Amino acid sequence: MLRFFTGFCAALVVLVAPLSASARDEASERLDLAYRFVALMQVEDMAEAMEESFVGLFPTTAGMDPEDARAVQDTLSEMMQEYMPALFKAMAPVYADIFTLEELRALVAFYESDVGRSMVRKSYDAAPRIAVVAQTVLPPVLERAMDRLCDRLECSVQERQDMKSALKGQFGQAAPAK
Repeated sequence: MLRFFTGFCAALVVLVAPLSASARDEASERLDLAYRFVALMQVEDMAEAMEESFVGLFPTTAGMDPEDARAVQDTLSEMMQEYMPALFKAMAPVYADIFTLEELRALVAFYESDVGRSMVRKSYDAAPRIAVVAQTVLPPVLERAMDRLCDRLECSVQERQDMKSALKGQFGQAAPAK
């Protein structure tokens, strides 16, 4: 019985070892492809776009002493130069875990193509315009959501008006009528 068990374990090792090696090879290839995928997303452009979006998180420099305003801008820029490479390095293993090997191969092939490179460039160009569009679409959606909430919670007329005033204050204009 002991000899059978030993033989069985040896056979398992022989069968599993190649699978483990191939699984390691696939995981390694997926990670390599994920790093290429992240690089193809033109991280410099993304960093620039993200830096612009982070500006809103910091106090405005309007009215600041020019020297202080420059210090804020320089600090933000330095932060992004440190943050973005670390972020992108950390993103690749996530993509390697989520996407299959075939998907990563296809993604890399697409982003290496002329159309893929154009899509990446143009998506950064489109981002500011999409943000403007989002700002015009959001207020009426929020107003309808507030109306539904008030209907469910049986808001008073004053509570409903207060919420609509808050919405108007948030977006600088009244939400378009339904």
